[in-house]
Amino acid sequence: MTETSPDLSVQASKDGQNAQAAAAPSSGTAAPVKSTERKPRKGAGLLKAFVLLLIVAAALAAALWNQYRESQIAEKAFAGQIGRLNSDLAQARQTGAQALALAQSQTGQVADLENRIREVQTQNSALQQAWQSFSSGGSDEMLLNDVERSVDLANQQLRLAGDVSNAIVALETAQSRLAKANRPSLVGLQQSINGDLDRLRAVSTVDVPTQTARLERLMSLVGRAPMLVPGAAAAQAAPEVAAPASPAEQAAADLPADASWWLRWRAEMATWPARVATVMVREFGDLIRVQRVAKPDAILLSPEQTGMVRATLRQRLMTAQLALMMRQQPVWKTELDNVQETLAHYYDTHTPDVMSAQELAHQLDQTEISVRLPDISDSLNALAALRSAAAKNGQDSGGQDAAPKNGQD
Repeated sequence: MTETSPDLSVQASKDGQNAQAAAAPSSGTAAPVKSTERKPRKGAGLLKAFVLLLIVAAALAAALWNQYRESQIAEKAFAGQIGRLNSDLAQARQTGAQALALAQSQTGQVADLENRIREVQTQNSALQQAWQSFSSGGSDEMLLNDVERSVDLANQQLRLAGDVSNAIVALETAQSRLAKANRPSLVGLQQSINGDLDRLRAVSTVDVPTQTARLERLMSLVGRAPMLVPGAAAAQAAPEVAAPASPAEQAAADLPADASWWLRWRAEMATWPARVATVMVREFGDLIRVQRVAKPDAILLSPEQTGMVRATLRQRLMTAQLALMMRQQPVWKTELDNVQETLAHYYDTHTPDVMSAQELAHQLDQTEISVRLPDISDSLNALAALRSAAAKNGQDSGGQDAAPKNGQD
């Protein structure tokens, strides 16, 4: 440091500062040292600032480039969306045009249909007016023919089928026809039909569905009820009764769960005689069977004959059902009497099914299916009177027409 300071002072003396350097050598030596230390620090700071500036500039450039790329991508996506929206808009316009064309064509069709409906309504109103004028101004012959057909139908339903409901429907049709016509000349006929309707409505009818259901139940009982026949049928019909437990079996059942094996083995051995006796009784118990039968020939039937007896009973019950539909009281009673006799003769009357079948057959036998039906003679007589009056008027009008002709001749 002492050697470099004179050099620096010599250089400074060339500039005209020799006196100041000689007067203060020590201060002159310190000043150059400070100047040499500050210059590198300022240069390093500037370098750091420049590097930092470059980094910031690079970061800004990278951010700007990234933003530019994102803007380009967004612009392309927006352009694609705009293109799709344009295509969708074009398709929507095309669909709207087609829908508008279809609506216009349908509007034309609807207008055409409305015109046709108006024409049909006009024709219908014209036909109604023509029919009203024809029915009001026409003769009573057509109306009388319609009423007569309905009354004849009601009479057939009563006489042939015995069906009161259908007869009531036919007379109600005739009654409504007369009420709509409102002809003063047919008031007597309408009153006669009303009286016949009141008598038919007061008739107590037979509940055919209920009686048919009871007959079907009796058929099922007859098909499964046991008969007085030895063998498999009687064995199946006999109720199975559980044998009472023997004392040995009861003792074996009462053993505690933690009993030793030899106690269990001894209890099991004690139950073997009772089990053997039960098996012997079950196997050989049907060898001899004692039964009291009122008619011994009932137990001599073969399996085929028992099937025939059941089939005969079903046929008789079907005949009774047909008699119920036809209201044939004698046939009904005869068939049910035969069914009761067969049940008492060939079936085991001590079983529940046979007892139920006998009770049901007796109830059906006591049912009255032949109900006395009233006639509709008043309506028929009124129609006959109207017919005779119309024929008489026709003859009178024919005679009056012939008289002027004779006079002119």
